[in-house]
Amino acid sequence: MTLIGLGTVGLGVWALLDDDRILILTEVGDSGSFDVVSLIRTGALVLIASGGVAVLIGFLGCCGAVKENNCLLFAYCVVMVVILFVQIAAVVIAAIFQSKVTEDLKAFLKSRLSAQYDGDVKTGDPFSLGLDVAQLQFECCGIDNYMDFLSATRWQDKKNTSDIIPLTCCKFTNKESFYKDVNSLNMDDTSCQTSPSDENSNFRKGCWNAILEYANDKAIYVIAIGVAIGVVEVLCVVVAVCLIQAVRKSDEEESQ
Repeated sequence: MTLIGLGTVGLGVWALLDDDRILILTEVGDSGSFDVVSLIRTGALVLIASGGVAVLIGFLGCCGAVKENNCLLFAYCVVMVVILFVQIAAVVIAAIFQSKVTEDLKAFLKSRLSAQYDGDVKTGDPFSLGLDVAQLQFECCGIDNYMDFLSATRWQDKKNTSDIIPLTCCKFTNKESFYKDVNSLNMDDTSCQTSPSDENSNFRKGCWNAILEYANDKAIYVIAIGVAIGVVEVLCVVVAVCLIQAVRKSDEEESQ
């Protein structure tokens, strides 16, 4: 438990001090609606606080075991059981509200695309840049598909009349160049924007499903870590209870 707490504190401190990475995140987020920097820093402080509590609890359990103090061991058990119930409650709440949250988020992204996306790969608009990065990274186009751009008013006003999809919906041989020099991007087919197909673009593949698939692929690791932490916590409670019984039995034998 102490090691888990120290790891959490370390992660929080890293996120709090790594200003450069925080600033990069603000460029691909929607800073007009959310204060991303404050959100990240608040999350980092929460990690540090929760990690500190975990370290304190672990220290409490260690002291109780070393000193064979039933009061400390009992307090440790109570706190660990409370933490377990809170974690279970958090998982249940997340499962209940997941559908509602995802629906609202998807609707929000589509409305942002309609009102804000400009399709300029050199844009200074955070949302437009974020969507372009997502479309390149996940090889997708729009939220559901390329049809989303029919309502993208800013892009429709700025694009060439014959363009059907934005540039970042096309397939590239060197998409990583986007982060260094967008002028060096090489399309598989230069007619991609005006004549998109499955061969030269990702126009049918929506970013929403692409990102969900990626998240689901990685979810197994998150679940495994969560289960492992839960098992460790349960074992800590069991060990603490066994120590309490052993100390109690020892005290009874000494009193006889």
